Amino acid sequence: MPDSPNVLGGSIQVAVSSSARNELVGFGVAIEKQPPQYRKLKLKSFSVTLGARSEQNPFSAELAAIAHTLNMLVGLEDYRITLLTSNKAAALTIRNPRQQSGQEFVRQTYKLIKRLQRKGNHINIRWVPTNKDNKLLGLAKEQARTATQKDTVPQESVPRIKSTTLNIARSQAVTSNGLPENVGRHVKRVDAALPGKHTRQLYNRLSWKEASVLAQLRTGMARLNGYLYRINVADTDQCVCRQARETVEHFLFRCRKWTTQRTALLQCSQTHRGNLSFFLGGKSPSDDQHWTPNLEAVRASIRFAIATGRLDAT
Repeated sequence: MPDSPNVLGGSIQVAVSSSARNELVGFGVAIEKQPPQYRKLKLKSFSVTLGARSEQNPFSAELAAIAHTLNMLVGLEDYRITLLTSNKAAALTIRNPRQQSGQEFVRQTYKLIKRLQRKGNHINIRWVPTNKDNKLLGLAKEQARTATQKDTVPQESVPRIKSTTLNIARSQAVTSNGLPENVGRHVKRVDAALPGKHTRQLYNRLSWKEASVLAQLRTGMARLNGYLYRINVADTDQCVCRQARETVEHFLFRCRKWTTQRTALLQCSQTHRGNLSFFLGGKSPSDDQHWTPNLEAVRASIRFAIATGRLDAT
């Protein structure tokens, strides 16, 4: 796949897809490469069988496909690389790394993205809805189904997805009305009203990008060094301003780098400045029973985060 060292530039589109059937999970990849200097377009596709359905899932397969493909491309320089997936959860997870199944693949992906970027490559991850006709994604889906044909032997040595095995073991258990076990202390501190119907109100009418940004800020699982360092995909937990750990609070209210972008955010309230719950649509312990989220403040927080570009995937 890589070009010779003396010929740089070009573009690559990579489509990934997953399949779960016949008690197997696998992925398919289709790569369309346009070398520099208008040379002939190259098309390549392949499939990989990951393992048994009890140990893998389609979501982790999409993440594995992304990591596997990026590893193939590490020799490229000055390329525009676009990754296409119809799995919205996988795309959101790459944009917003979380402690969930597939985390090992996320760590691999971030390390590979950094290696590629150091060589002048530009990487973009795009979610393509399933109702969109995309030939490259269609080819990747065909390959994914090939990977899960009956009696196919797994080809990859990959991490066992603990949550998948655990979920299957718990499949007969009664669903709890409480918070999920993996909801962190951050989100509980932001919103004392969880779980609650107000979350639907918060995300209603948001674009996919806006929803991704709000989810990062509310969960604390954001593309900020404080979190990225904790999951081993950043070298330090310090903010680029070098004044403190880069937490959600520091990012929203204190980092000097974003003073200009923060002006509209602070104009939302004189009395609630620095109140994370107020600006992220959560209920604080001091709020009474008639509390409702301030949607204007929430939208201002989202606009601020987008204006900084800090939470973007690349």
